[in-house]
Formats: sequence, structure tokens, C-alpha cells
Amino acid sequence: MTSPTRFAFDSLTRGDVLPTVDLSITHDDVRAYLEATGEPADRWADRVPPVMLSALMLATLLAQVEIPKGVMHTGQEHESMRPVRIGEPLTVTVLVSSHAVRRGALMAAFDAEARAGDEVVAVARASVLVPPPDEAATPGDGSSDGTSE
Repeated sequence: MTSPTRFAFDSLTRGDVLPTVDLSITHDDVRAYLEATGEPADRWADRVPPVMLSALMLATLLAQVEIPKGVMHTGQEHESMRPVRIGEPLTVTVLVSSHAVRRGALMAAFDAEARAGDEVVAVARASVLVPPPDEAATPGDGSSDGTSE
């Protein structure tokens, strides 16, 4: 899963669609995921765990967007339409579904869709918040060192 283009987070706008990324999850990928999570492997002999797919869909976003320092992941949703087979070729597309500034904080939501051919097999939504920048401390007002004059 590679993406040649990196987008600045603050350059995104509602409605932007990031470039589609091809994805194929291998047995080794699933094995590493199961080892990391401690989930039993017997359920996933030929299928991709849905939460793993959701995480990889979010990774598609992270590979394409420069995430600002201090960002907070505020929510995630995932819906599987059907099981995904290990090795099944998928395409993942991410849409900027909201991107707004409120009281200096940037709030954004990203909708990701995984397809096998023309069939949607999973959708995910991630919401994030970038807090407003700290106000600059004014010398002599005590805000920078905890004292006042």
C-alpha cells in the first residue's frame, strides 16, 4: 500500500477524494495482526478480520495525508458488508466528509470505502480534532513562568 502523493491536512476541503489505493492482505499480514492483538487464529484461516481491514483503511488515509502534531482521534466506525478473503484484491478510497474550523479547532471526518471490483465490502469513518494553537504568552504577564508581576 503506497501512495506517491502527500496532502497537507489543512489544504483538504470537504468533498475532496484522495487517490484510490490498491490493497491485498496476505496470510502473513493477518498472522502479524493476530499475534499483535492476541486474537485466536482459528477463525481467520481464509478471511481478513474486519477490525484489521478497518485499521488498514485508516492507514490508507495516514499514508496520504500529513497529520498535524497534536491531532486527536475522536471516533471511528466500521461496517462490513461481507467477509473479505485473504489475498482478495481491494481498492480503498477516502473521502473528506467534513473539514471545518470551530473556535480555532479543526474538526474533520474521513469516510473510507473498500471495494472488491464493483462491490463495496466495507466502509469506515474516522473523526479527528486538531486543537487550536496555544496563544502566545506575553512577556511580563506571568503566563510563561507561572508568576505574575
